[in-house]
Amino acid sequence: MNLNYPKSVGAILSMAALLLTACVPLPADPGIPVSGPAPETPLISIHNPLVVPVGDTPSSSGGPFQDWPAFEVENHRIRVFHPNRWLFVATQEELSALGSQLGDDELAEAFFEEREGYVGFLTQPGQEDYFAGAGFPYDPDSPPLETNGFHLLAVPSEGRTLETFARLLSEELGASGLAEVDGIEIGPGLRPWGEETATIQYRIDGTQAFGNRIVTVPDANVTGWRVIMLSPDGGTFLTVTYDAWGEYSEWVEGLLREVVRRVQWLDDPSHLPRSGPQVTLEHLMNVRGGPGTDYPILGKAGEGEQFAAISRNAVGGPAGGWWQIEYRGQLGWLHGDYVSAPARAEDIPTADESGWLTYDDVARGLSLSLPSEWRYFDPAQPTVADLALLSAANKVSDEQFDVLGLGEVVSAMSLRRDDAVIGLGLQTGREESEASNFMLVFSFAASGQTLEGYAQAASEQTYSIEPAVVELVQGMRPSDEEVVSIQYGEYATNNVVWQIWLLSPNGERLVALGFNVHRDQIEELEPVIDEVVQRLQWIEQ
Repeated sequence: MNLNYPKSVGAILSMAALLLTACVPLPADPGIPVSGPAPETPLISIHNPLVVPVGDTPSSSGGPFQDWPAFEVENHRIRVFHPNRWLFVATQEELSALGSQLGDDELAEAFFEEREGYVGFLTQPGQEDYFAGAGFPYDPDSPPLETNGFHLLAVPSEGRTLETFARLLSEELGASGLAEVDGIEIGPGLRPWGEETATIQYRIDGTQAFGNRIVTVPDANVTGWRVIMLSPDGGTFLTVTYDAWGEYSEWVEGLLREVVRRVQWLDDPSHLPRSGPQVTLEHLMNVRGGPGTDYPILGKAGEGEQFAAISRNAVGGPAGGWWQIEYRGQLGWLHGDYVSAPARAEDIPTADESGWLTYDDVARGLSLSLPSEWRYFDPAQPTVADLALLSAANKVSDEQFDVLGLGEVVSAMSLRRDDAVIGLGLQTGREESEASNFMLVFSFAASGQTLEGYAQAASEQTYSIEPAVVELVQGMRPSDEEVVSIQYGEYATNNVVWQIWLLSPNGERLVALGFNVHRDQIEELEPVIDEVVQRLQWIEQ
């Protein structure tokens, strides 16, 4: 790789700068396909990222967050996460200062000169305010020869839709004559909770595009990946562009997906947990481990203290009986005679005589029931209590689980299918476990898929090193309704995964209950899982 910094930056950077402006609407090119994700059988895997892998130790285990550093770009109100041994700058001035701070090594100086020139050419005159940052690999312990990196641009939407803007960018890219656009894809899958993005993929002949400018890469190609997201208020498009020089691997794409997934809008209220209903104590009293004086005492609570109300038992109603609360990361109980009930107490789940709680999800057309020692919630809209319970159940500090951290965990649990996750069930109170057993609930459009067809596809899927047991079974549901059962041992942990797939009565939705359970507890929990499946009800919408 030859570095030729004094010469013109050349066609590739001019083309990149052209792409970043995108301010004049152009007619769409009918030859460029625009599509959402192709319909396919939703074969999923479930993983517990908080369990230390077999043969590993907590000190050497990376954990779900990979310790990526965060950088806040205040002028565009975004937070960007980038891999370790990468650098991130929000302005050219920061890049220049960074180069001088890292020493006088000749190769490092050349590297930062190239980076500075690249960033400069991405910013058109008069549009400096659009530039939102650039990230690139830099390892001080090895020669800085990498030229790959991502750059960000925040462009006013001016009322344009995601598809309109994506078409405009691809049109300008094609008009440059240097790149071939493979297509535009619009839909969920890259951002948490099903947020839609637009993706443009393109290819550039490295020899033609770069020639003797900045970098000479004989017989090399450049693969480009541009992702466009729209701010929650609809006022700004944020583009994340990655140009991969040479071979484009799945590892590179996975890294960029993580960068895109972790971008956070600082002013988005969805990144703040909900407070949830609370009960207020009227007297000093004991907090119990269950709804009765026969249960162990977890601690004491004083007059005037407030606690998040999780549920109430079936006896006595809100003025009597017992309230279930979040107490120091545990599920505790307070006697109802000594607390003030929250507003709209009737909306809080009530346990039946067997101690099970029912959660109605009318929007998704189903009702789920779980034992009262399980906490079930929508991970896209958690409460402060949900985050505290998750942190305690998985033996981590409260600080590690904010809303963004929860999103990362669910993304890792579902192996990046959090766009289809509609609920998280968490078993609490297992002191002997290093991390909680959990259940994820998924919902997919059936797209004509039958349970028999799904079982066939699942039987051909490799879920783990040991073969999965895939069965189309009757007897787990009322009226002999069929389900698909998939059970296997999770690779590299002592956990068992059990997926139960159901088809809605109208044939339009596939719903999956995915349990991840410690292997030594699966026998104990099997009757509970059977009853969860048995109790699930479909709600007419």
